[in-house]
Amino acid sequence: MSTYSSTDTSVAHPLTPLGWNHRVERAFDAVASASAHPLLPARVASSRRGGAVVRLPREAAADYSPAVTKAAQADPSTAPCSGDWVAVRRSGDVWLVEAVLERSGSLVRQGVAKDSHDQVLAANIDAVLICEAADQGPNVGRLERFLSLAWASGATPVVAVTKAEMAGDRLPEVLELVESVTMGADVYAVSAHTGLGLEELSARFLPGATWVLLGTSGAGKSSLVNAVAGRSLMDTGEIRQDRRGRHTTTHRQLLRLPGGALVLDIPGVRRIDVPGAEEGVDRAFADVAGLAEQCRFRDCRHDAEPGCAVNAAVDEGELDVRRLERWNRLRREAEWNRSRGDARLRTERRKQWKAAERQARENAWRKRGR
Repeated sequence: MSTYSSTDTSVAHPLTPLGWNHRVERAFDAVASASAHPLLPARVASSRRGGAVVRLPREAAADYSPAVTKAAQADPSTAPCSGDWVAVRRSGDVWLVEAVLERSGSLVRQGVAKDSHDQVLAANIDAVLICEAADQGPNVGRLERFLSLAWASGATPVVAVTKAEMAGDRLPEVLELVESVTMGADVYAVSAHTGLGLEELSARFLPGATWVLLGTSGAGKSSLVNAVAGRSLMDTGEIRQDRRGRHTTTHRQLLRLPGGALVLDIPGVRRIDVPGAEEGVDRAFADVAGLAEQCRFRDCRHDAEPGCAVNAAVDEGELDVRRLERWNRLRREAEWNRSRGDARLRTERRKQWKAAERQARENAWRKRGR
């Protein structure tokens, strides 16, 4: 059973500063009521193989229980990750993670390994801050991938064009290019060095809300968080001669800003495989997806079919043909990744069926032996 009372609303929960809410409370109570052990709720700050650092709210190291370990071995995406809410218990001198509570707003990278298991980068997030450095492009193809990932998470994406002071007179051009591919996401030009845009962006970091930072190494994520916080919360790294940043974040961690917002920092990501569900891609390409709905035929491939609203928009100069090509590419990639995931599930089901059949044969053999 829970140690904390969920009925006394006059007393703030000790984990409220870490984002505790009624949804998490209900999830924890369901797990705690079914457990034979006294459990406490905690939030994962960072994870490692076989264990995690959790907040209770004090910070403590916790190992995985056999049940959590077994589940993670079968499907790595179920392993605790930064932002997860978990149920823990004391076992001798160590804490054990007994269960991972139901997630909401998970940033998931499509499985890139041979087993096609997805990788949860961050869990229980409210917003995704995508950092794109003004002096490194911007790379609209990469930005579209990040936006597809963010929209698929269920969280709200926000784009920060960092290092704005380094763009010089090109800044209006950079912002125009970014805004042309960020349908439905607010864009802020910011500079950790000059303070440009920090006040406007800081107003978005509400108390108790959980944000995750997404961007390549060298995009200025650490410097931006430090500038918003008004003090050094994260290490910053030097930029290499090829203008790529060095990885200053090597593991995921949960940080709390002075205003009460929470930030999940993850290592810089250079490759993003879009999720198998097409919703994220279509939200990132809302302009193209909207045109596709106007095509004469529902199964239009936007190639040479008559009445294709997408091709008409390209011909009239309303849609950049390169954006259409990127939309088609990401949709094909999402379909391929979805098929890989389905194949993995089919393989796992076959293994389960074979194991069940083998067990049935062994049981029948034992009965005949008796």
